[in-house]
Parts: sequence; C-alpha cells; structure tokens
Amino acid sequence: IRLVEDTQSLKEVVVVGYGTQERQSVTGAVSSVSGRDIASQPVSDPAQAIQGRAAGVQVVSNSGQPGAAGGTSINIRGITSAGNNSPLFVVDGFPLPSTDNGTELNSINPNDIESIDVLKDASSTAIYGVRAANGVVIVTTKRGKSGVSSLNVDAYTGQQRVWGQIPMLNAEQFATLNNEARRNGGLALIPKYANPAALGAGTDWLSEIFRPAKIQSYNLSASGGGEKAHYALSAGYFQQDGVIINSNFQRFTLRANGDIELSKRLRVGNTLGFSHQEDRQNINQNNEFVGVIQLAIQAPPTAPAFNPDGSFYEFTSADNYGEENPITIARRPINQGTSNRITSTFFVELKPVNGLRLRTNVGADLQFGQYDNFNPSIPGSSRYPVSQASLTSGSAYNPNYLVENTATYHRVFAEKHDLTVLVGQSAQQFNYSYVGASRTGYTTNDLQVLGQGPVNSQTSNFGDRGKTRLLSYFGRLNYEFAGKYLLSAIGRFDGSSAFERENSVGFFPGASVGWRVSEEDFLRDNDLISNLKLRAGYGKVGNPNNAGSFQYLATINGTNLPDFNGAIPTSYVFGSGAQQLNRGGFPTRLASTNLQWENNQQANVGVDVGLYKGRLLLTLDAYTRRSPNLIASVGVSAVSGTIENVNLNAASSLNRGIDLSLVTQNVVSASDQGFTWTTTLNFSTYRNRLESLGAGSPFFGQGTRGGNLVRYDVGVPFGSFYGYVADGLFQNADELKALNTKSPTGFYQTSGTAAGDIRFKDLNGDGVIDGKDQAYIGNPNPDFTYGVTNTFTFRGFDLSVFLQGSQGNDIYNLNRYYTEGGIYGASNASTIALERWTGPGTSNNIPRAIAGDPNQNLRVSSHYVEDGSYMRLKLLTLGYTLPKLSALPALQRARIYVSAQNLLTVTKYKGFDPEQGYSGGSFGVDRGVYPQARVLLAGINLGF
Repeated sequence: IRLVEDTQSLKEVVVVGYGTQERQSVTGAVSSVSGRDIASQPVSDPAQAIQGRAAGVQVVSNSGQPGAAGGTSINIRGITSAGNNSPLFVVDGFPLPSTDNGTELNSINPNDIESIDVLKDASSTAIYGVRAANGVVIVTTKRGKSGVSSLNVDAYTGQQRVWGQIPMLNAEQFATLNNEARRNGGLALIPKYANPAALGAGTDWLSEIFRPAKIQSYNLSASGGGEKAHYALSAGYFQQDGVIINSNFQRFTLRANGDIELSKRLRVGNTLGFSHQEDRQNINQNNEFVGVIQLAIQAPPTAPAFNPDGSFYEFTSADNYGEENPITIARRPINQGTSNRITSTFFVELKPVNGLRLRTNVGADLQFGQYDNFNPSIPGSSRYPVSQASLTSGSAYNPNYLVENTATYHRVFAEKHDLTVLVGQSAQQFNYSYVGASRTGYTTNDLQVLGQGPVNSQTSNFGDRGKTRLLSYFGRLNYEFAGKYLLSAIGRFDGSSAFERENSVGFFPGASVGWRVSEEDFLRDNDLISNLKLRAGYGKVGNPNNAGSFQYLATINGTNLPDFNGAIPTSYVFGSGAQQLNRGGFPTRLASTNLQWENNQQANVGVDVGLYKGRLLLTLDAYTRRSPNLIASVGVSAVSGTIENVNLNAASSLNRGIDLSLVTQNVVSASDQGFTWTTTLNFSTYRNRLESLGAGSPFFGQGTRGGNLVRYDVGVPFGSFYGYVADGLFQNADELKALNTKSPTGFYQTSGTAAGDIRFKDLNGDGVIDGKDQAYIGNPNPDFTYGVTNTFTFRGFDLSVFLQGSQGNDIYNLNRYYTEGGIYGASNASTIALERWTGPGTSNNIPRAIAGDPNQNLRVSSHYVEDGSYMRLKLLTLGYTLPKLSALPALQRARIYVSAQNLLTVTKYKGFDPEQGYSGGSFGVDRGVYPQARVLLAGINLGF
C-alpha cells in the first residue's frame, strides 16, 4: 500500500499562539512558510529565508556580514513608528526578548524548523497583547511522529563572491582628476601626481578588501516515536567566511525535542536548544566615517597596499591624504565575539475530563556573550606605536524566564456547534547585565588579556544591569457553526514593570468573523469554486519597544553634558583650606509620568478563494492600521532647569495596505513521475503617513556627513529623506550672474558657486538658497514588494526558480558622498567622475572638479537619491532524487542538488546592493554597508 501526500492547504494546521487551527477555520490574517522552503536556502538566519514567501512581510538583510551579524529587518504590513518596528518572535511557545538589531533568530538552525507562521492582523496578534503591534512570527521546530523513525543527513558547500562593485578610477585617471580639481581651486599640484601617465593602473582597493569566501553547512537529525513517546534530535554546524577579508562566522547547534504520554490523561514534554557562535567581524564595518568599504572607495589608487617588506602602507603628506589604509582597518583589529544560548521549555499537560486540557509551560532563555577587541601596535608605524595598542573586553549575561498556565476546552454540541475556549496566565522576566573594561598601551602584542595590560591612567571600566517583568492574563474563544460561520474573540491584560504604576496595565482585545460561503448549499457542489471564505477582524495591540524601560522617570546626570556655551560641569569644589573636587549631578530631564507603550488599532477584511478543486488558491487581505499615541520627543521650557526633551505619547500615524497570495497548479501529472508545474506569488503594498505630532515638532532621524537626512513631519511617510532639490548644473557664468543679480544678498547660492556646480531650486522664491529651501526628496517605502516561485518536477528532477523584488522605493546613495567626493578633495572617485562637467553642455549631472567644494555640492540633496527598485533571482535550485537502490535498502531518499543565490539582479541603482535594510537608525540609506554575496553551492540530502 502506498500513501499519497495530501497537499490541500485547507487541511493545513496553523499555529496561532497558545494553540493551533486548521487553515479552513482561521479568521485572521496568517501567512505560513514551510520548513522545506526555509531549509532550501543557504542562509544562517531563518528570518532571511521567509523573504518574498509571505504576503505583507517585508524582509531585508541589514548587511551581508557572515552569520547575519548585521541583523535582518522584518516589517509586517509596513512601518507605523519612527522607532522600532520589529515583530515579536515566539519559538516553540517561548516569546523571545526584542533586540534593536534584528538578530533574534540567528542562533537557530534553519534545518530544525518545521514551520514559520506569521500573525499579521490585530485580531490574531492580540493574544500577545502589549508586544504584538508589529505582528508576531511563530517558529515551530521539528518533533517526532508516531510510527515514523528517520535519520537524515543534509550538507552543502559553496563559494560566495561580491556580485557587483562600484568601478573606481585607476591611478592615472585619479591623478588627472586631482590635478584638475587643484588647478580649478587655485592650489598647487601634488608632486606625486605631476605625471599621471607614468602612474599606470595603481592599486584596486576594492579588490584588495573583497575575496571569494567559503560557505558550508552540515546537519544530522533523527526523529521517531512509538505509541506513547516521540523524539527529535539534531546537530548542526554552519560556517561562513565573509567576502571582506578578516571576517568569518561559525555556529554549532544542538536540539532535543520530546514528549511522553505517561497515561491517557497525562503528557509531559520538552524543547531544548543550544547554540554556540564564534563571530569575527570588522568592528567599524557599518561606520559611515571609517568603515572598511568607505575607506576603500576613498583611498588613492596611487599608493600601494603594502610596503616592500610586507607591512601595511601608511599614507603620508606626499599622498595629500590622511585617512587610514583600509586593509589595516580590516586586518589589524583582532575581534572575537563568542555567544552561547540555551533556550528550553518543559511542559506538563493534563486532561482531567474529555475536552479539557490543562497545560503548564516553564521555560528559560539564557544568553551568554563575550567580546574581545585587541588593536595591536605595528612595529615601525607612526600611527600605531606601542602607546596605541589597546584591548576592550566585555561580558554579558541575559537570562529570561517564563511561566505559563493555560486551560483549553473543546467540545462539539449537537454536531454543529464547535466551541473552543482558552484561558491562560503568563509571567515573564527579562534580565540583562553587562560588564567591560579597556586598557591602552600594551608593550607586547602577545598577551591579549586585560590582566596583562599596563597599569596606567588609560584604563576604563563600564557596566550595567537591570530587569523588567511582564504579567499577563488572556483568553480566546473560537466558535464554528455547521462549518460555515466562524467567530474568534481574544482579550489580554498585560502589566509591565517598565512603566509607571498607574500606566503599567493595559487591555488588548481582538475579534474576527468568517463565513465559508462554499459550504452553503448553493455552492457546495460547484465545479468552479471549491472554497470561498470571507473574513473580517479588528483589534488593539501594543508596542513597548520605543518607550524603553523606566523612561517615565526624571534623570539626574553626573556626566559633563554639552550645552550651547560649551559643557555643563558636574564637579564642584567644597570645603575650605585644602579644597577638594567632588563629583556632583543635576536634573537633566523632567519626569513623564503619563508615558505609555504605543498602541496600534487594526482592521482587516479578507477573502480566501479556491478554484478548480484547489488548483488555484487565492488569499486577499486589505487592512488599516492606526497608531494614535506614538512617542515623540517634545521640548521643554528653558525655565524648567533641564536640558533634555521629554518623551510623550503625542503623535499618531495611519497605514493602509493590501496583501495578496496566489498558488496555482499549472500542470498536474497523473503519475508521480510525470511533469508538474506549480507557481506561488506573494504581493504586498502599503501607504503610511504621520498624521499628527501633537505637542511635538518635526524632528530629524538619520544624519550624515552632508547634514541631517531623515525627517518626520505631519502628512509625510515614515523615514522620508529631507534636503535640497537639485536642478541640474549651471552651464555658464551668465546663467549664474542673472540669479546673483536678483538675489538680495548678491549670491544665489554661495560666493564660490560657478558654472559646473549643482543648481538648487529656490522653493520659497526669495532669491537665496538656504535652509528654507529644503523639502522632502525621497521615500524609502516601496510602492509594492513581491516574490514569485516556480517549481517544476519531472521524474526524479526538480527545478525551483525564486524571484523577489521591490518597486518604487528610493535609496539615498551615501556612497556617492565619497565616490563623487574625489572631485573636490584628495580621495578617489568612481568612474562616474569621467562624465564631470568640463564646459557648457558637457554634463548636466556630474559637477565640475574643484578642490574644497565651494558650492557645497555634497550637501544633502536629491542629487544623491536614486530609484532603489530591483528584481532579483534570489534562488535557483536544480536537484535530482536518485531511485531507491536495492543494494542499500536502508537508504530511503537520496537527493543531490546545485543552487545559486542572488544569481541575477536587475536594477538601475548604482550602489553595491539595492536591498537596503535598517542601518544607522533608518531604512533606505546606503552607508556602504557589507554587501550581500552571490552564492554558488552543491549539496546532498540523505534519508534513512
């Protein structure tokens, strides 16, 4: 007898928080990604594997650092806050603490995951209350099944390369440009660059820092079970070298899940996951000012990477360049981060009577971290003498504990009334502690520990600790009548110790209804419509991430703080005679006793459609999200005696959007060896805006070397770019003279403006370009995002083609601050400088070359805003499943495959990568972060 797999999605079981439901009974907006889709991708962070596979879920890698150390940004149904928009992550029932860098899941082996379910609307997420405003991502790891024992081996190895680089000027081109810029600026030429033709190609600094890099993964798992006991065991090793020199990552994971039925009424079980990570990264990688990539695109190609003796070259006055050698920055620091994480839960489940299930779940999430950064001295170096050798070392311990008790009652009355009631209690405590120290002036590079450092004044220590608690009571009622009419109602009370007592408790309700129209008599036997369900829901949920912990309190500061006239001292002289300096403090911030978490009110309507006996499945949702009490920084009166703004729930926002999922079985074979073709499409679009700032004022977010960039104001989408509006270039002196003549100050822009400089628009018409002429110049929010997967099978072959993309989003290409900066200074420039203005009509885009940038062409402006739309062949996999071998009867399945990730990207964007995540406090700002790599690999799956 051969069993045939049931692939009908209506029978799919969905995890909805503290329980499961069949897909046909779900009334909220829930998207699911299978473990097979997750494990098929060569990623270290499972969050990256759901990119483009769930409608309404925008997933962007913050950087291409190995081990996803830069984090992964997940925005569910857009952005509604100027701060943290990350969802809540729940792993096997344990809600994880939130981070500000998107690394919640990167300690989990993707091969261990059974499924990821994403709760998107408030009628679904309200079961998690105060932490659910940005959606909930529920991760379920694999467990054993009765009567099925298996041993699986999964392995792959491959190579990574940077798929796109910015072309830079060679030594001859750079010297020519530098000479031109200095002549135009009235400066003497640099002797080293006097004869450009003699310099040749010079050093390609990007090629010096980038490299081919290895990636590999090995996993061994066993699962099985009998009538009363089930188990799942796994071990994994993942290793990834970075495509930038001196960066790498490796992770070891162990997992053991099991459950035992002690009697017909009593069951116990556990989940236990352990991970050990060793992480070596370029410490300044994402630093806008001294990052490895930023320095590499600035370094003059006329200088060598190394001295003849193999030591790092140091730029001198002969180079007219004072920055550091990018290879030194990449290789000199000895950075090592080590983290261990143990996440475990133990449950006891009792069924005292039929239909009633009592469950107690106790868990702990223990995180241990150690970080060491040693900067050695370099013999013979004037920049890195012994006095500059330093070590910074820190340790962190962040334990979190969970206790939950739930009671679930399920019963069917009169064969038509299906009722499920859940009530529960949850208590969770979050602890954190950190201690660190540093020393400078190591006389030897061999003893890289704090205890062996010099005892001098260049020693510091630091640390912090604290905890918060969350106490919750919740309930959910699911009612289904005759399989047609569906109702779900949720309520949760959350109390948090992070807020002032009178504002520490909140109630979060949610409700949704559904109508399975296809179960009505008039559609039951319809040949076209196999499923039709209408859904609607509403709820209220919270987001505490942006309020912080205990931020309602007034502060007294004992550190010298900057003021308009210098610094405010906090040390005072007391006593007479031999007076002594004593440390003091003063109030810096008023109390904000009414500060609360941000709330989110959401409405959702949706429809699920199945046609042609399930060969076409469509899910469409439309939603509205209102946030009536967003946190804004509000200034205080000068007579208050304080200098800091106060956080108040003063702002509000609106977000509307549409999610679409479509699955079509284009070709279905009557035989399991025949040709099949299945297509999966996910499409999402949203629009947001800040509706009110209340007592607050417009404020800036992300800043750059060119000035403030991201600004928040009423009626403007979140994260919008703000600056001057570029209007081509001045082509001749007469054009500029006419504007200067009309200007009340005599200068339309600056006294140094000349033909060939960027012309900025006079938006207020006063004849002068100043701060009043700034406007919103770009929107990082996409018009829509999408993912399309086509899967083909024939006989033993399978081919999967996954396309993913974004359309209509803007990127502020901050790389061009540097790659065009060479037009005005001593650094290199990209080959775009070859298109610079050299006379009337030669260019209307790339300004003239002139040292010093007298027109301030590098100021924040639309000149650096680019279309960030892209379509990417995210994953291409070709596999072959071998027929069963009679010589190896224990081998149940053997599959070999080759795969390519990020194989092709179609975009007009001129930076390293159009996929820009959260970096430096904003989205869509390309600060020269670690680019994603193109990955080519081969792998094997064995099942016994």
